[in-house]
Amino acid sequence: MKKNDGVNNAFIKLQESANGRVAVKLQKNHFARNGAENFYGKVERRTHTAQNILDAMAKSLPFVDLGTVASVLNAYANTVLESLAAGNAVKFGELGTFYIAGKGTVAGADGKPSLTVKFSATQLLKDAVQNVEVSSSGYSAPSGSIVRVTDVSTGRTDGNLTAGGSVLVEGESLKVGGEDSGIWFASVDEGGRLSDDESGWIKVDTALTYNLPSKLLFAIPQSAVAGKYRIVVRTRYAGKSGYERKYLVEAVSDTVEIA
Repeated sequence: MKKNDGVNNAFIKLQESANGRVAVKLQKNHFARNGAENFYGKVERRTHTAQNILDAMAKSLPFVDLGTVASVLNAYANTVLESLAAGNAVKFGELGTFYIAGKGTVAGADGKPSLTVKFSATQLLKDAVQNVEVSSSGYSAPSGSIVRVTDVSTGRTDGNLTAGGSVLVEGESLKVGGEDSGIWFASVDEGGRLSDDESGWIKVDTALTYNLPSKLLFAIPQSAVAGKYRIVVRTRYAGKSGYERKYLVEAVSDTVEIA
């Protein structure tokens, strides 16, 4: 008998696909030609863990010990890693192929680029998602958020700030970076609405003690006299990619009062 006689090759000859639903968030395409306005979709990801997969396999393979299955999957993953590390592309059944690709650019014709791993999906894998239903799709302009403003001198978070002191701002997408970015104390009217005259906004021009995506710590400008303001943060920082956004992301606090 040959070594592979009797082996179940269902993984190699996949035929079935399950239907499901996903939500899509639309993002503006800032590289559209001729000033056209269009959008691209970013699917909100839901991840199945290895345990989720094993639990699903338990239903389709009730007579197979899942400990054995887990061991086989681990051995397969390790073999794929070893093969890639040896410089090979690896075909993953009829799902597609893992392969080594160059990353970024190099200076000079004799430079050596960094390497990364990519995956080339087969048509079978692409077809598997064609019947997935888009349950929701919508666009909202990217923005940051400020959820808490703390007066460092007093520890208060009720919007009362000490003139000449420091303030801690916490939220999301706050890290300042890129052209026209910064932090301002913007004057407000009696209803708490921002002044349209940005020339009167007071910019924070001292070094930031913290400049993180979720936390900013800085000194209140000396020119910010007693009164009511909103803290405005604008940034083009786009994360660890090193690229700047083509648009400014803005976060605005609730009304604060300097006394």
